[in-house]
Formats: sequence, structure tokens, C-alpha cells
Amino acid sequence: MIIPLVVIFASVLSFIFTFLAITEKDLLKAVGYSAGQSIMYAIILQVFAVPDILMTYVAVSVGIYSGLLIYVVSKTERWEK
Repeated sequence: MIIPLVVIFASVLSFIFTFLAITEKDLLKAVGYSAGQSIMYAIILQVFAVPDILMTYVAVSVGIYSGLLIYVVSKTERWEK
């Protein structure tokens, strides 16, 4: 019974993080919200018991993707007009 609740909770939080990332004017905060959304998806993948996809997803979406976006934001303006 607890597993569906975890999936629902992580899904709602990922939706909230996605909305915040889209509406945020500070690009570094938007990257942080995007990483939070990726972590919620990782929790859902863990509940669905797909560890091979989970390890790849965490390495790419939370690590490489967030690091690349922070680098790109550092080369541009931080605030969206």
C-alpha cells in the first residue's frame, strides 16, 4: 500500500518542480528545480525496480545535465528578462 503513495507523492513533486523550473526567472534556480524533478523521477524508477535504468538516469540527468547547464548559465546572463 505504501508503494503507490510513494509514486503519487514523487509524481506530484516532480510536477511541482517542473512548473517551478518553467516559471523561474533565475536560471540557476531553474536548473536546481530541474535537478529536483530528475530526483523525483529517480525515486519513481527505484520503486518500479529498474536499477539499470536508474543508475544511468541519475548519472546523466542529475550529474552531467545539471553540470552542463550550470556551465552554460555561467557563460550567459543568470536572469531571464
